[in-house]
Amino acid sequence: MRFQFWGEHLYAQDKNVTVSSTIETFDKGLFSYGKDSAYPPDRSQAVFPSALTIEWSNSSLDDKVAFALRNFADAIRDVAFADGQNVSHAAKYVNYALFGTPLGDMYGGNVERLRRIRAAIDPDDVMSLTGGWKF
Repeated sequence: MRFQFWGEHLYAQDKNVTVSSTIETFDKGLFSYGKDSAYPPDRSQAVFPSALTIEWSNSSLDDKVAFALRNFADAIRDVAFADGQNVSHAAKYVNYALFGTPLGDMYGGNVERLRRIRAAIDPDDVMSLTGGWKF
């Protein structure tokens, strides 16, 4: 309900708002193939990605939309816990993570290993010239 109210408030400030959500369902054995990898940091349970997408045209709302998206994600996680679902191990899906998401929220304890790999492969730190997550 809180999010719905915020959405109505956003629409009052920008008539070009679109809100959509996607829930992706995959085979439950998704993470049983291959060797351990950086993502997900915990392969013991499959947690499938979902995305809430908000599109808007008024750039003055950028921070408000990011705040709302983070609150919405936190509310979903709280509901899952209240429903008895243990999602404490669930990493944020890298392709859907909002800017500013800590690397540990996506890669867990693998962050330091990924930093060492990046340093060995890219000693001149060329990849930091691009966008995206910085190790």
